Amino acid sequence: MIFWMMPDNSTLTQRMIEKFLTDFKKHNPGLSINIRVINRRTLWTKMFTLKHEIGRAGCPDIIAFPHYWTNLLIKANILQNLTELDKLLRVDNCLDPLKPFCYKKDTGDIYSYPWWMDITALHYREDHLKLITSKPEELLNTWPGFLEACARLKEYFGGQEDYYPVQNNDWRGSLSYRSALPCVWGRGADIYNEDGSVSGLGTAQFLAGIEDFIELAVKGYMPILRERSSNGAISCGKSSMMLTRRQGITMFEGKETDFKVRTLPIPKTGTEHINYMSGVNLGIVRGSVNIQPALDLIKWLTRPEKQIEYASMTEVFPALEGSFESFLLASPQRIRNYAHIIAGARTMRNHIASGTVMEVLGNIMSKAASAIVMNQYSPEILKSELKKGDEDVNNILHLYNE
Repeated sequence: MIFWMMPDNSTLTQRMIEKFLTDFKKHNPGLSINIRVINRRTLWTKMFTLKHEIGRAGCPDIIAFPHYWTNLLIKANILQNLTELDKLLRVDNCLDPLKPFCYKKDTGDIYSYPWWMDITALHYREDHLKLITSKPEELLNTWPGFLEACARLKEYFGGQEDYYPVQNNDWRGSLSYRSALPCVWGRGADIYNEDGSVSGLGTAQFLAGIEDFIELAVKGYMPILRERSSNGAISCGKSSMMLTRRQGITMFEGKETDFKVRTLPIPKTGTEHINYMSGVNLGIVRGSVNIQPALDLIKWLTRPEKQIEYASMTEVFPALEGSFESFLLASPQRIRNYAHIIAGARTMRNHIASGTVMEVLGNIMSKAASAIVMNQYSPEILKSELKKGDEDVNNILHLYNE
């Protein structure tokens, strides 16, 4: 059985998942599980050729993918209808924002099952922020205050080599379009309108939201296009704050460090805090010759206790309500940190074009990052790229018109 998954735990993913599956293999002797770790961009590319590989050697039986890809993979006739395999299968216990992404749109048929999810948050070193303000939470409540904190920190630590106020948590060291979404939403903009018929990339509010986030790199507050672990790391004092969907729970609960990290919602660019929620779902590839073992593995991976165990290992959250609640209740600090963050969380709209549109936004952010590094960036470049992106998204929405 072949299992394609994304690098949930960076370079340690292969070793971690092999160890994690030891108990499942013990109860399924003779079953071979071939794990292939594929990054998001490569997985996205493979999705468009996978339907031609069904039934051939090397074709996966199970794939793990961003939750909002579900309807596109259904449309491409890649995913197996899980309800046909098990009439009793339910996602009623899944967290509400993620439920719609498990079904084929406008039906009760389940095609993917939630494995784990994450939420954006701002994490800051308490010892560092105390050096520049007596009221860090007040200063970090809004995006202008966040930028002011960056400016003060940059000045305070100006003599420290490779110091940046904000750690870049994008695995490529680029500008994370997923981390930029709360800024866009806070401005009252979105990637497309509610019914998915018109692009939102061309609006002044969308431009302002993207500019909010890009300013971190333009002003030198966050390193870009460098090896992520080489500089600007919060754990070794090379940065003071981090915007991330991965929670770093062990470190942030102070179990392995001599400093405290506080967790807050993403600073407001508008009138309210909006945080990005995203999930990873599991699906079975249509035509798999290992359908029953694949279904058994999905059920095993999504058991409440297994969700909690995996979430702890990869510093994310369980996607099922009961597991999620148990995970939070296990730590009073976790409850304090995430009560307001979860209340203000949004996910992508459940539209067949969501995955494709996010790739367009990712390309725009990559071009902006390259221009900044080469000292060629200007607001006009971003406006031009967003204008092109706006046209592309409108064409995509027209193509995917349901």
